[in-house]
Amino acid sequence: MRDWPNQVEPRYNRAIFLDRDGTINVDTHYPHEDKKLALIPNAIEGIRLLSELPVHLIVISNQAGIPLGIFTQEQMSAFNQALRSRVVEAGGHFDAFYFSPYLEKKNLPPGVDPHPSSKPSPGMLLEAAQDFSLDLKKCFVVGDKTSDILAGKRVNCATILVLTGKAGEEEGATSVEPDYVENDLYGAAVRINKLISESPDFQLETQ
Repeated sequence: MRDWPNQVEPRYNRAIFLDRDGTINVDTHYPHEDKKLALIPNAIEGIRLLSELPVHLIVISNQAGIPLGIFTQEQMSAFNQALRSRVVEAGGHFDAFYFSPYLEKKNLPPGVDPHPSSKPSPGMLLEAAQDFSLDLKKCFVVGDKTSDILAGKRVNCATILVLTGKAGEEEGATSVEPDYVENDLYGAAVRINKLISESPDFQLETQ
């Protein structure tokens, strides 16, 4: 589901998909209070660098705290708005926020599959690709969890695991291998900037 904006403005066929909690802001276990928003060091600098590229910057975030009753969709939206404001003030931007308001596998009974929009399923990526007319083979997924990496790989995006947040060791982590590993979002931004600068049509070679 798209939290923001109401109407998208497609400009490019490439996007950088960013996980939110643990990648951009500190993951304080279901963060949702906008007044307690804390950014990971260097995250703003990374977003500012990515904002200079001819790409869309799209946040994709599982928000299982909504069905768990920890916070409301309205509180999540206020948190996202606070994050957007901080980024804009620093000279960066986002183009959209997508979220999955469903339980994750760890919250479900054995044998019950999560909703197809919940990472590691690629539902949010597919929805954004349709909205923005993206070529997913030219897109990147950046996140701190193996669920981010697996979601990206399922639709042939290049994937970057950052060693902030869960650093790929979340509960229920899988053995999926990211295409790249960087210390933080800024490192991922430098990597992406280099790859696109050297090859404007960059995409991973798929089998």
